Amino acid sequence: MMKKITEQIQKIRNIGIIAHIDAGKTTVSERILYYTHKIHRMGEVHDGNATMDFMPEEQERGITITAASTNCLWNDFQLNLIDTPGHVDFTIEVERSLQVLDGAIGIFCAVGGVEPQSETVWKQSENLYKPKLAFINKLDRIGADFENVLLSMQEKLQTKPLVLQIPAGQGQDFQGIIDLLTLKQLTFNEENQGETYTLSEPEEELKIEAEIWQEKLIEDLADLDDDFATLYLENTYTIQDIQKSIRKICINRLATPVLMGSALKNTGIQPLLDAVCAYLPSPFDVSPLNTDNYKEEDIQALIFKVLLEKNHRFSLVRIYNGCIKENTTLYNINTNTKERIDQLYKIHADFHEKISQAHAGDLVGIIGLKSSLTGHTLSNNENFPAYEDFHKYKPVISLAFEPKNSEEAEILDLALEKFTLEDPTLLVSIEQGTRLVSGMGELHLAILAERIEREYKISPRTGNPEVILKETIQNATPLQDSYHYHREIGEKLHQGHITITISKNSRNSGNQISFNETILTQLSKYKSLTKEDTKTYLTNFIINILETGFNEKSLVDLNIHIDNLFEEEYTSLLGIQNAIQFCLHKIYNSAIIKTLYPIMKVEINTPDENLGAVMNLLNTCKAKIEQLSEKQKTKYIEALAPMHELFGFATSLRSVSQGRAGLSIQFLQYDTI
Repeated sequence: MMKKITEQIQKIRNIGIIAHIDAGKTTVSERILYYTHKIHRMGEVHDGNATMDFMPEEQERGITITAASTNCLWNDFQLNLIDTPGHVDFTIEVERSLQVLDGAIGIFCAVGGVEPQSETVWKQSENLYKPKLAFINKLDRIGADFENVLLSMQEKLQTKPLVLQIPAGQGQDFQGIIDLLTLKQLTFNEENQGETYTLSEPEEELKIEAEIWQEKLIEDLADLDDDFATLYLENTYTIQDIQKSIRKICINRLATPVLMGSALKNTGIQPLLDAVCAYLPSPFDVSPLNTDNYKEEDIQALIFKVLLEKNHRFSLVRIYNGCIKENTTLYNINTNTKERIDQLYKIHADFHEKISQAHAGDLVGIIGLKSSLTGHTLSNNENFPAYEDFHKYKPVISLAFEPKNSEEAEILDLALEKFTLEDPTLLVSIEQGTRLVSGMGELHLAILAERIEREYKISPRTGNPEVILKETIQNATPLQDSYHYHREIGEKLHQGHITITISKNSRNSGNQISFNETILTQLSKYKSLTKEDTKTYLTNFIINILETGFNEKSLVDLNIHIDNLFEEEYTSLLGIQNAIQFCLHKIYNSAIIKTLYPIMKVEINTPDENLGAVMNLLNTCKAKIEQLSEKQKTKYIEALAPMHELFGFATSLRSVSQGRAGLSIQFLQYDTI
């Protein structure tokens, strides 16, 4: 039985599809589902009927907003697939999806190459050590240039492309792909939407080109894999040896296997599926699971998303070890509470299939968890350490929601409770009856407002978006001051006398907090903690003060050093904490304070004839042009601009370019302007 389960896990591929908006992620996903017979009719993004874009907001805009999960079978392999968003406002969806996946497919447009959000999500996957394949899409488009995409991958992604296919023609001449392992041309049948394809010998000129690329592939493998190098020198390698080497190199992230095609023209998807099974890792090939420590009875799982559906809390979970069954109880390691698994489901976009149990490697939905949140760890062992929680992205923009009456206020609060539970990047505060909602961008909050109106049938008034500002100290020399706290609280005297030194840190380096070692020894006795735990406790205390700030803006990029603690008869932890807070405020009032604004990286491609109008529009937004380049009569502009100057920019750009300009805006850093 154990052997059978192990074999099943070895044939699981947990993969995500990542890329820039409009690179073709959802179109590729749709073809994968069609060719694996998960769906019987292909939907299209431009028609608003793609399976994985099931939200009305996604269908109307033709973009992916929420990461959608599904599963399918290909040649006895189980593929658990997540189609992630490409818009920067929904970066958290990519992050938490990648956290629980074992590998990914990066989709790149054959014309646009490595675009800004492609670069962002690729780096996210690199930070999480995820092996990847690359798929060069849209080779049928005018201007397609696969070699330029390879160069762009090397320059922008710092990865070595391992080319496994080349196109048979590009742009209007695109006819299919040539497999470099077999030197056969694959031509996909238009009559049955590419479900079948024929193998043939390439034309002589193409065959010579393919042989050159094949030799380069073999040499790359020999350079990266010592075992294959031995076979290469002895000239004794087979196609199976080549595939084994590609898999080894891919899983160890030494290079990225590259495939290509045109998803919209139903070309290249089946070889991509074969490559997923052949080269991307199973759950046993990557951390934290391997065959040595796998035990069916040891349950370890991570919640990567929580949804509210029909008054049920629906938790999406990745199982890392063991077997989870319905009607059982597990520990939430983060909250130290018990949680009951009432029902288990396989997930296919917005459709759920009930199951009785699931094993390591599975992505499943659970109903029954009462208090568990995104990032929490489940186990049957209360002493199991929690997995690392997801990185928390800080919101950069706020929007005021004002209900029209008390009845609408109650509904609005319910709606916001649901959406903040589902999306950790949304934060809500209430000020004088107005709900101030903070998020990752203009589109993020606009879609939230649409969902509230559509799903809850209310129309709260919304104010103008407000940018979240921060502050920092600009003094060239360090600032030092002391504060002596002496106050009676609850008939008990509390004292604290502290000296603090603050200096400015380099931009976007965060806050660095340090303590005199002698002080840590003194402080530890007031909370009965070790020196290290005392340091952590007070560091978190100071960070909370800085995040709140003293002018409704958080303080950043500071070096803070606790220099002296003067002990007195009634010194207490409460007295010390108050002394720290008042001393920080005292230094703040004497410092040169600068406001920091969110600065956005703006990238635009526009036809040459619209360049003047686009540049004028950028000037009105106080943009700083960083780079201007040209490729095939299209101008590419890179600029920096403060976020508050970019409200409505996308609409204005469409107007001045007659809808012909492409735009990407992503947060870069906080800085002065």
